[in-house]
Amino acid sequence: MIIDRKRLADVFFWLLLVGAWLAMGYGFFQYIVEPSLDVIAFEFQGRNVEILAPLFFGVLLVLPLLWLIQRFTLSDLPRPQRWLNVLMRSLFIIALVGALVQVVLTSFESRISTIFLVDTSASIPDSSLDEAVDYINAARGAKGERDEVQVIAFAKHPYKVEVPEQGPLEAIPRPANEKDGLYTDAAGALRMAYGLFPQDHIKRAVIISDGNETRGDFLAEAHRAGAFGIRLYNKETEIEVRPEVLIRDVEVPDKIKVGAPFNLTAKVFSNHEDKATFVLWQNDFKDGTKEVELEKGVNEITFKTVVSEPGFKEFKLEMKVDGQDHFEANNDFVYSTNVRGKPRVLYIEGEMRARHYLQRALRNENFEVETRGKYGLPDSLKEFESFDLVLISDLPATQMSDRQMALLDRYTKELGGGLIMAGGESSFGPGGYYGTDIEEILPVDFQPKKKRETPSLALMLVIDKSGSMNGERIELAKEAAKATVEILQKDDKVGVIAFDGAPQKLVRMQSAANRVRITSDISRLRASGGTDIAGGLEDAYEQLALTPAKLKHVILLTDGHSPTKNIFSELLPAMRIEGITVSTISIGSQSASTLLKRIAEGGSGRYYHTTNPYNIPRIFMKETSTVSRSSMVEEPFRPKVVKRAQVLDGIPWDRAPYLLGYVSTRAKDRAEVLMVSEYGEPILARWRHGLGKVVAFTSDLKNRWAVQWVRWPGYSKFWAQLIRDTMRTDDRMNLAMRTSVKQGKAHIVVDAVGLDDRFINNLKSTVMLRSPSGKKKNIELEQTAAGRYEAEIPLDEYGSYSLKAKHDKDGDTIGVSLGSISYPYPREYLFLEPNREVLQRSADIARGGTNPEVATLFDPMGEEVKYRKELWPFFLMAALGFLLLDLALRRIRLWGSTELQWDQFFK
Repeated sequence: MIIDRKRLADVFFWLLLVGAWLAMGYGFFQYIVEPSLDVIAFEFQGRNVEILAPLFFGVLLVLPLLWLIQRFTLSDLPRPQRWLNVLMRSLFIIALVGALVQVVLTSFESRISTIFLVDTSASIPDSSLDEAVDYINAARGAKGERDEVQVIAFAKHPYKVEVPEQGPLEAIPRPANEKDGLYTDAAGALRMAYGLFPQDHIKRAVIISDGNETRGDFLAEAHRAGAFGIRLYNKETEIEVRPEVLIRDVEVPDKIKVGAPFNLTAKVFSNHEDKATFVLWQNDFKDGTKEVELEKGVNEITFKTVVSEPGFKEFKLEMKVDGQDHFEANNDFVYSTNVRGKPRVLYIEGEMRARHYLQRALRNENFEVETRGKYGLPDSLKEFESFDLVLISDLPATQMSDRQMALLDRYTKELGGGLIMAGGESSFGPGGYYGTDIEEILPVDFQPKKKRETPSLALMLVIDKSGSMNGERIELAKEAAKATVEILQKDDKVGVIAFDGAPQKLVRMQSAANRVRITSDISRLRASGGTDIAGGLEDAYEQLALTPAKLKHVILLTDGHSPTKNIFSELLPAMRIEGITVSTISIGSQSASTLLKRIAEGGSGRYYHTTNPYNIPRIFMKETSTVSRSSMVEEPFRPKVVKRAQVLDGIPWDRAPYLLGYVSTRAKDRAEVLMVSEYGEPILARWRHGLGKVVAFTSDLKNRWAVQWVRWPGYSKFWAQLIRDTMRTDDRMNLAMRTSVKQGKAHIVVDAVGLDDRFINNLKSTVMLRSPSGKKKNIELEQTAAGRYEAEIPLDEYGSYSLKAKHDKDGDTIGVSLGSISYPYPREYLFLEPNREVLQRSADIARGGTNPEVATLFDPMGEEVKYRKELWPFFLMAALGFLLLDLALRRIRLWGSTELQWDQFFK
């Protein structure tokens, strides 16, 4: 093996060169860069120079590699041009490093940035804003050439005001949203200013406000501003004291007894003498009126009033000022409270002649019972809330709107009210409640078990499809027909005839078991044409006469008039001979009600009239259940107790008389069944629905099925115990609740102390808050100390809030709390005079002053700030230039020819 000594020498030379380069790099970092990784500062020709990122000097270690690259290059350019390339690349890297290390020239200067914070809330008059504009324009005229001025306006939120570069500032706009002007957050405006101050300026802030804040803590923010080196000044403006009268507070006794008179006292402030009229409302009823001569200062106006019934009460005081009054929003005040009394029971009886049986039974049971007829169900949640229990007896679904059903759902679920539905021929399924919200609420559904023989039924639905039935009416008629098919038994038969000017066999008489096909045929029903009732009834007669069934019945639905033809002379007598009965339903005020009544009387059926098309399905179901009797069992039986419960204790059930009937239902999965019939169907079932309890008693409570019960001594005790067990009660531990309002937020505190005077910990406490508009919101209370639970809630509406808290432990509710919040109007309307003291203290805290001259705002007072001039843009531009030159030198031959080739390098 022959070793070329020249090449071996070259290898040793390159190894020595790389070693020297690594040693140089190590020394550079060890002794130069590492000790000053943060900042390198020095003085150069009288200028202070700082290098903020010296670590990037390490990039210079790539420079020796450029020589190596040049030695091994394949370029055929002349040697001088290649070395010129190396020089350009070196200069490019050096310039790039100069940009990366962030070289800055520093100096100390006295540039001043002044930000004006201007209050634009509702309590600031326009004249004060005009005065603020003049002051800001004067300050702009006094500032130095390198000083700057900015403006922040604030109410509920701060917002920047654009200041023109040339010309005066014309005006300071108020908030775009008028409601935002009902708040004042000066602290938020000062926080916004922190981000607008340039870093190389002395910082000044000037607040122009009346000092009345509804949000935030400006004094605390002034301490923070001072720590940031900001001088805070306060410029006072002339705040015009406008004539104002306002209701500051309403005082009511903590405990109000039903029927006991008490005093309600209003605190009214006026800054001038005037005359005002006060009207007190208790819920929606006027409770008193007074005319008062107001004196300057605080006036006390007292009303003597009384609460006649328990429940949630809202007292609203309205004030009308005869003279001058700037803000009208603070002339109303609402206060709410919960008044305890005897338990209130609302008894709705569909057959008012039988109401005295239950009334007499509850006479000595310490209940306050209000009895109403079939039109007496409340139509508002507020009215429902005044009762602890609602008992509905034998009321058809046609007397209850969808809204009332939804309110009953909310009454039990959200308000914890009790609901009992008792049976009868117009209740449960026979009452038309199949598929309604009431069926969802009750612990039973209305599909009977059918373990007894029932008579077969042939039912013919005769439906008007004339042009007047178009739209909503025909759709609801189809829905009613489909629902009717659903509740028929498999051995029943059904047919549907639609008529306009002529009859149409929509569904031929067939078994009700063919539900899918029948409902599909019903869906094809369309409205058009005239009205011929006789033709529809005649077709129905022909089909029913040929159909074998124990019961044959026709339901006729129409909304118009029709010729009678042979209805009374031939058709109805023939139907009576065949045992066919006819019931009629008229829709709207233009229907032939007299004709339909006569048809129902001649057909031994029932007549129904409704102006609400949404009642059509309920009437169909009620009529179908009535004629089939499939949902009613009318035979004597003695109810059997299948589960012992406190509600049944103390009653001699073995000696209880017979009940003569009930409505057949089926218990739902979660229902608790206490009594059943001989067929095992529920007679008494209950369950919990949300916060309340719901009970179904499927027999009645009057002299039809319970004719023997109403004379039985156990009747009174049974109904008293059932009502007391079901109704809303607050017999759980009542834990005290305290509420307060600050800066638009309600602070709720509940102290949980047991009967043994020990703190109750680890409760799951939930507050249901109801706003003045009726919106509900659930809030979890957080335990903050032993036995103390707290929460803070933003208040989005003005008026009276009611609060109800329930406290659970290990899954059981062990306590409740009731409270209310009065938030009648924005706090902005409470302030009549400026709060100069807060602004002056804030200015003193932040080393400023009050009412400064404009020249003072731009006086550095010996303060200096470090001004830095960044040089990296110049280095970056130089690097770009060197890069372009390098690219040009690699593409353009400047002179001569190549002197050295790659294969000659090691020769």
